[in-house]
Amino acid sequence: MRHSLPGRAAIAALAFSAVFGLTSCSSGGSGGGDVSDADVTAGIEYARAQLALYEADPEFTLEAEPFPMKDIAGKTIFAIPTNSENPYNVAVDEESKKVAERYGATWIEYTNQGQPAQWATGVEQAVNQKVDLIILSQGVDASLIKPALEKADAAGIPVLLTHTILRGEPVPADLEGLIDATTDAPLSEANRLTVDWMIDRTEGEGNALIITSNEVPPAKAEVAAMEDEIAQYCPQCTYKIVNVPVTEWATKIQSEVQSALSADPNINFILPIYDSMSLYAQSGIKAAGKTGQVEISSVNGTPAVLKIQQDDGIVTMNVGESIPWLAWATMDQAGRLLLGYDPVPNGAQETPLKLITAENIDETGTPPQPDKGYGTAYVTGYEALWGPSEQS
Repeated sequence: MRHSLPGRAAIAALAFSAVFGLTSCSSGGSGGGDVSDADVTAGIEYARAQLALYEADPEFTLEAEPFPMKDIAGKTIFAIPTNSENPYNVAVDEESKKVAERYGATWIEYTNQGQPAQWATGVEQAVNQKVDLIILSQGVDASLIKPALEKADAAGIPVLLTHTILRGEPVPADLEGLIDATTDAPLSEANRLTVDWMIDRTEGEGNALIITSNEVPPAKAEVAAMEDEIAQYCPQCTYKIVNVPVTEWATKIQSEVQSALSADPNINFILPIYDSMSLYAQSGIKAAGKTGQVEISSVNGTPAVLKIQQDDGIVTMNVGESIPWLAWATMDQAGRLLLGYDPVPNGAQETPLKLITAENIDETGTPPQPDKGYGTAYVTGYEALWGPSEQS
């Protein structure tokens, strides 16, 4: 769907510029120089064309070997989310649990507060409990817990890493042999769309605050993709970047946003790379007295964030990922590992994106629900691959 993604060398160079301390900011964007009206217009037209590609309910496009998912009955899955205080992490795992239990498996959720030491303890608990599969869910930096993963490997327990490796990227070399399968994440593409939305809404005159969390494995590449989108298609746009670690979102993001808006009254867009950040960013906008002047667009489609989008309108667009679709994709790889089938290569489950705007947000429910707004193509598609469940 993306016609002009930058090469890895360009991404790496841009990613290098995205490394900042907790409260440090970086400025970027051309925002001046010899910019023609034609360049600005071309960028706006490009952005609108990209956005139009993601307006409809997505289709199921995965082609993979069928297998009998009902045979996972009696297996035990131990899931370790990135952070149990993140509504998105919780929502995906809750939906995954429903699918696992539908097919007769047991799902154990390991509650944690996003600390690598806790992830490692979770893996060790899973090994001690002799589970059948460990899932590192939604952004765990597995490179930080290699000793624990080596224990899982020695015990013969496969490990699935979900929604962490960006689409088209390999598993890091230091994790080869420790990660048995992945589901990929279209997060660079999604964050480009948040920039495209800003370009469209501001008619090419965006002044953005990008909020990132550098310790999340794909974050630097996501920001690099956003910078590239601005550089290519918004010559008059400017931006700043602030880094807030995941464990400090609730205590730092509001003040960072409020301070940035005070320092630069011309900021008109907040671009958090993950939409759960928006829960705190919108409070910063309100505290700064900028309601109606500053918008948010972000990525994931977390129901709690869709609720504030529906109610307050400060979030004007969310690049949604269907939470149940992600859960079914997780369980597709999980089932293959549990039953000895080859997982889908490179985690390429082809999970889609859809723009959630004021025009279609009510399709997600009132209040928004995880299983509404994206159609049901994934149910038909995966059921065709898996066959009937014991409950069918």
